[in-house]
Amino acid sequence: MSTAQQIDYLGETYGRARAQLGGTLPAGLDGFMERWFAAVNAHDIDAQLALCTDDVYVEDPAMQGRFTRGQAEFRRFAEITYTAFPDMRFTEIGAPYLALDGDSLGVRWRGTATMLGDISGWPPESPGPTVAATGRGFDLEGYDIYRFTGGRISTWLIRYDNLEMTGQLGLRPPQ
Repeated sequence: MSTAQQIDYLGETYGRARAQLGGTLPAGLDGFMERWFAAVNAHDIDAQLALCTDDVYVEDPAMQGRFTRGQAEFRRFAEITYTAFPDMRFTEIGAPYLALDGDSLGVRWRGTATMLGDISGWPPESPGPTVAATGRGFDLEGYDIYRFTGGRISTWLIRYDNLEMTGQLGLRPPQ
């Protein structure tokens, strides 16, 4: 089978599977992800939340085993993050990976930031000690997995090497 035939076969297979399973990916997915990354890079939390469900679930390795559920918790974590990293930026690497279920996709990214502010107030129910700004930066690659409900993000799983990031930032675990 030639490469062109393989591409056609995979395209047809994906189309049939997605049609059978339904799916809730937003129409114009490319435009959606551009709006998402623009909002993330502008630190525009309101614009991010407009693209998420009311009960959005978010996991980030920096949360130390905790997660956010709902827009209020998401907002609090984003505020803490953007205060600590006011120059945080992400760029997509390649095209998204679409899941056959029609509800999910994965996106590879490269992220950079400098820790210019303190991290405090996390987790909200029992805040740990403040982590002082180091003035050092990170430059990492990672990926996100998004699940959509009704054309909006309902689950956002953020994946990267947290040990690598904390090392670049000059942070050490408590002794």
